[in-house]
Amino acid sequence: MYTLRPYNPMTDEEYAALVEIHNKAWPDELSNLSNLRFHDSRWPADKLRQRFVADANGEMIGEGAYMEPFWANAPGKFVYYYSALPSVEEQSDLHQSVYDFVLESVMDREPKILSTDIREDRTHRVAWLKSQGFVPKMRFSISELDITNFDFSRFNGAQERVAREGVKIVPLAEVRDRDPRWMEKLYEMFWEIDQDIPQIDPPVKEPYEEYIKGYENPNFWPEGWFLAIDPALDINGLTGEYVGVSMLAKNPAMPQRINTWLTGVMRSHRRKGIALAMKLRAIEFAIQQGGTAIRTDNEENNPMLGINKMLGFVEIPAEVAFDKEL
Repeated sequence: MYTLRPYNPMTDEEYAALVEIHNKAWPDELSNLSNLRFHDSRWPADKLRQRFVADANGEMIGEGAYMEPFWANAPGKFVYYYSALPSVEEQSDLHQSVYDFVLESVMDREPKILSTDIREDRTHRVAWLKSQGFVPKMRFSISELDITNFDFSRFNGAQERVAREGVKIVPLAEVRDRDPRWMEKLYEMFWEIDQDIPQIDPPVKEPYEEYIKGYENPNFWPEGWFLAIDPALDINGLTGEYVGVSMLAKNPAMPQRINTWLTGVMRSHRRKGIALAMKLRAIEFAIQQGGTAIRTDNEENNPMLGINKMLGFVEIPAEVAFDKEL
């Protein structure tokens, strides 16, 4: 018998209880206190987000949250996720209890769609979702690159070709010291790129005042963000037009495995080899920082996945997004 209840952590001890469950559930995706605190502080005040926990026999055995997606134009849609201890992950009554709790919690908001995602190797939960009318809407390939012996010689000339086009690849850490408008320029670039990323629902342009909160993320790594800059519009060649970015993120809980948050190029500069050049710079940097692997994810039809495979990224079990119409 499972008991679901809202959970509003304030202290480190309360957050630590969530981290413990998450890390036992996902030992290859470890988190920490600062990650969880940031995500709670990051949420827009006008959008619902509520953490919850599941108890069994007086023990906390699961943690999750339900929310309104601020990133998508999807009225009536609510997203939820949860992690459970391995001992109960395959209990159908737990999945049912979580579903019932979430649905009851948002019912007064007239929900139209419930959405969740799960990695495809959690086969029991995937089967349960399908049995309850959840439909897979999009598959996000997760892939990982072993960089311990990366062979750069396979890509000789790739970065030079981009340089001959007049495009410079520069770490954000250098750019932000010289360009007072770096946040604004990234904001506009991200919006154009975001509109071309495969997504279930149409994206929403985040208000600028919300967007800038993202730079408070404890895993933000300006030295590991590589900007493609077209200097044609600027005489000093550094604060010109931003035309692409590849973003590495650190995770103190897993310091040797580095994540790629996003790699994207503006429409005007695609098919020029810029994405490959940025990724090669990012791999060089990750090796210099003592990293042993880089992990990323892409919607399975995203052309960026092809670039990753060319670099040597190997696919592991993917994340699948499910929707249920109510």
